[in-house]
Amino acid sequence: MKLIILPILGAFTLLLGGLFSLLASKLLKLNRYKMGSMFVSGGFSNWNSFGVLICFMFLGEESLAFVALFILLEQILYYSVFFPIAKLFGENKDTSKRWRDTILNLLTDPLIVASFSGIMIGILLNYSKWQRPEFYSTIIDILVPLLTLVLVVSTGYNMRFKAVKGYVKESIVISTIKFIVVPFIIVSAGFLFNLDNVNQGVVIHVILIMSIMPPAFLSLIPPQLYKLDVDLANSSWIFNTAVWMLLLPIMYGIVQFI
Repeated sequence: MKLIILPILGAFTLLLGGLFSLLASKLLKLNRYKMGSMFVSGGFSNWNSFGVLICFMFLGEESLAFVALFILLEQILYYSVFFPIAKLFGENKDTSKRWRDTILNLLTDPLIVASFSGIMIGILLNYSKWQRPEFYSTIIDILVPLLTLVLVVSTGYNMRFKAVKGYVKESIVISTIKFIVVPFIIVSAGFLFNLDNVNQGVVIHVILIMSIMPPAFLSLIPPQLYKLDVDLANSSWIFNTAVWMLLLPIMYGIVQFI
């Protein structure tokens, strides 16, 4: 029953990242367009490519079940909370959708349907008498790196590397929030709920890895849709992805230690 907490911690990881980014934007006295880009950069996390891959590499296939629970509410929050809030900071006042249409889109979104369906089918199979086919592990060994590669390559088409030097300060702020402040809160909450004792520590390791993620590729979409500061979002993605890669050996050491 403790695993019910995982989707909640995942949701708070995103919400706290966005909230702290807005507060930092206020302190930096940024304009509304930069605030909108800071909000999505701090809130959107690269779970579906980097997060899944690192958990798979560091912790093995077993961790993917807990990853699925941790990111269960991700798409719902992105499209029902983050996109509408980002729009408030932009210029496109006529692009808002009615809540009824938004809810309908959420219920029919392939990613959301696939996530919920996969977890429900997995739960049913877990309580069934069926044995998992031996080839399943081989398929996972191929698909996880392959899907990560596809997502990263598609991200590369949207990169503007020259813009990074103009947004170093904002990027460092996002780094502090996403790699220090939010992980400290979320991992501490995991220990508070005794999740470190679940599955020989795999669950708390998943929480640690997933809470330390750079901005997602999706964070580049709202700035383009709503006329926010595209260069800020782009620079934050590049800068923080590079920082995150430097943190990987430290993350691996921590996972081995705790």
